[in-house]
Amino acid sequence: MAQFLEPLAQYPISLFDSRELSDEIRQDPFTWTDVFLARINQSPDQIFLHIWPMEKTVILGMLDRQVPDLKAGMQAILERGYKPLVRNIGGLAVVADSGVLNFSFILPDKEKRLSIKAVYMLMVDFIRLLFAETGLSIEAFEIERSYCPGTYDLSIAGKKFAGIAQRRVKYGIAVSIYLSVSGDQALRGEMIRDFYVKGKANQQDTIHYPDVDPACMANLSDLLGLQLSVEDVVEQIQFCLSEWLSNPPQIFAVDETLLETFDRYDHATQQRHSHLHP
Repeated sequence: MAQFLEPLAQYPISLFDSRELSDEIRQDPFTWTDVFLARINQSPDQIFLHIWPMEKTVILGMLDRQVPDLKAGMQAILERGYKPLVRNIGGLAVVADSGVLNFSFILPDKEKRLSIKAVYMLMVDFIRLLFAETGLSIEAFEIERSYCPGTYDLSIAGKKFAGIAQRRVKYGIAVSIYLSVSGDQALRGEMIRDFYVKGKANQQDTIHYPDVDPACMANLSDLLGLQLSVEDVVEQIQFCLSEWLSNPPQIFAVDETLLETFDRYDHATQQRHSHLHP
């Protein structure tokens, strides 16, 4: 087992797939992240695997709300049939739709021994494990002209297909990733490029926003030469945890206490989103 994957074998894993929720009102993934971080701090002897694909959403970072002309930038999103959402994890805008898989590990760090780098590398090595049988090299370095560029961008042959973020609350850590699995990656890149071009409104940046080049990103399906679906990758995640890390995830049943916690945290979520609807 790769060194950075060891924390995934230390505690039982509970699988929460937000697609199984019947209550659409309670599907905000970032509120669930806060809920699971709170649960980890109460009971730090478990790990949550949160699967959270989304439909046609641009997930904005807190800094994206500060573009000089947010209304114009938003139009570049809305005119393509996507909706905006503000996250409290990670930095800048990313795209979610039926061809993109988002998932998170929420894990305890009671002794505070897991460095920021170690947690990023946990996800890097897990993705490498997922696709090890392809024989292709997955690199981790910043793709400067991608959307939401970062040190731990994942790429194959220089083409970015994933980005990673983490959030820490006391003894809990959430490490999240988006994987562009299939669909129109060029459209995703063009949409975020246009968001920044229109949002900056030819004004000088006080915040450095990326100069997005859609050509520097690609889907896993194209990079691997396979017809992959989001469901294929979800199944591979569960296989890897069960067969290679000997820690099969168990389905997590949401109870009333957890739903009450969600409703409490959801108030802060709605405040973040209110900035998008003046």
